[in-house]
Amino acid sequence: MHGRLFAAEAGPTAVVIGAGIGGLSAAWELLKAGFQVSIFEKEKYTGGRMVELQMGPLYQFTHAQMISGDGDELFSLADEAGIADQLAQFEFGKDQPRQILERGLLNNGHGLYDLPSVWELAFNPKAAEEVPGLRAATKQRLPLLQADLRAARDAVDTCQVRTAAAFDDESLGHYYERLLGKQAVGDFLPSVIQPYCEWWGWPPYETSKAALLPQFAAFEAAVLPKGGIGALTRKLDSLLPVQNNTTVRYITPPDADGRHTVHYLNANMERRIVTPDVVVCAVEAKYLDKIVQKLTPKQDALAKSSYFSKEAVICYILDDKHAPKEYSEVNYTTNHPDPLKAKTTTAIATPRIPALNFPPHVRFVLARTDTANWQKSGQTIDDYCFPLAQDFHPALDKKHVVDIVNYTCDDLIFMPVGYAKKMNEVLLEQEKSKRGMYFAGEYLAGAHTAAACSSGRTVARCIAKHWA
Repeated sequence: MHGRLFAAEAGPTAVVIGAGIGGLSAAWELLKAGFQVSIFEKEKYTGGRMVELQMGPLYQFTHAQMISGDGDELFSLADEAGIADQLAQFEFGKDQPRQILERGLLNNGHGLYDLPSVWELAFNPKAAEEVPGLRAATKQRLPLLQADLRAARDAVDTCQVRTAAAFDDESLGHYYERLLGKQAVGDFLPSVIQPYCEWWGWPPYETSKAALLPQFAAFEAAVLPKGGIGALTRKLDSLLPVQNNTTVRYITPPDADGRHTVHYLNANMERRIVTPDVVVCAVEAKYLDKIVQKLTPKQDALAKSSYFSKEAVICYILDDKHAPKEYSEVNYTTNHPDPLKAKTTTAIATPRIPALNFPPHVRFVLARTDTANWQKSGQTIDDYCFPLAQDFHPALDKKHVVDIVNYTCDDLIFMPVGYAKKMNEVLLEQEKSKRGMYFAGEYLAGAHTAAACSSGRTVARCIAKHWA
């Protein structure tokens, strides 16, 4: 039954589960194709990981911060929604220092440097001179990276990691060790590759080269949106039928007509069911086998190999009297000889900046490689990180801290060796023929907002084609 969600005889019906950018993008395309659509979102807000929220005294991004420059589908959607200007690059002025919200210099114990792209290092020998501590033998072997970078650039859509399945045969760490030799473990890997992996939270020797080699090859600068990372999802929320505070309990297998029944709780915590023509499941991968009954073997294999990297971030909000005098930032590599600095990915001290709505604070990001040590320690994130943050900003004193904002969370879908191939198998399966349930999201496309958007739009077009 359709319940009261849809009008009778007014076109095929679709329930989209999840109002992140993947679900919103799918809903947008389905409406264009003539479907009646209702979007179920368990949170009180819309946007998923592409959102800004008020967290105590901070109003900021909660997950995603920038948009991959090669996200054509996402920028096209913003244009269709009438807010292309809001996704233009943020312009920094004299009251908005350019380094704010941008990654600063790295320190690997040998010196400070801007992290060059892997593409630049392989094709421009001079770029290698900018990375302190790289040995001559390593620099001489960097051109060996060129062939694979060219192949990845030509063959792979970074918003559709399934296109990188041919590269899904070894880990990133083993790949560089094989090409560059054992010296890559000592200098190139920790000084160049590991910092990139820190952004995703992916260990080099566990991450498939299919996940990051195409990103290195694309060499597209990320965009810090003028309207903030939540500009597009806020706009889509105003244009699409999103039902917030609506929690899906489970989805039954297809009936004789191939349709699935969605069992859910509405905003009043009342149990409801609906059996639409199509369900688009755009939830995070970790929920798939919990809400979908009887996944296919390929879907189940993907769900069981899907998990998230962890990010441990804490912000100490300071009173104005003890605010940092100026903006400062440090970024350390995990092989830094100072053990405290090796536990630090990024530490930032920020004075009050009215233009960015920033109160004075110290932001500390724990190194991904040390996150497991914190989790095993039994300490709170505050107790574990405060001494490390104080090492960066010695003036930091609990007596001057007026609030603490804990950003610690599940971060991005992890892509081990074999993941891209499993992803591709699921997509091939659901593209074969008309069905009652389809899947979309970053776990089927790539671990960034533009990929999730591409997934939603692509899956919706597949549905429209099947129903045509």
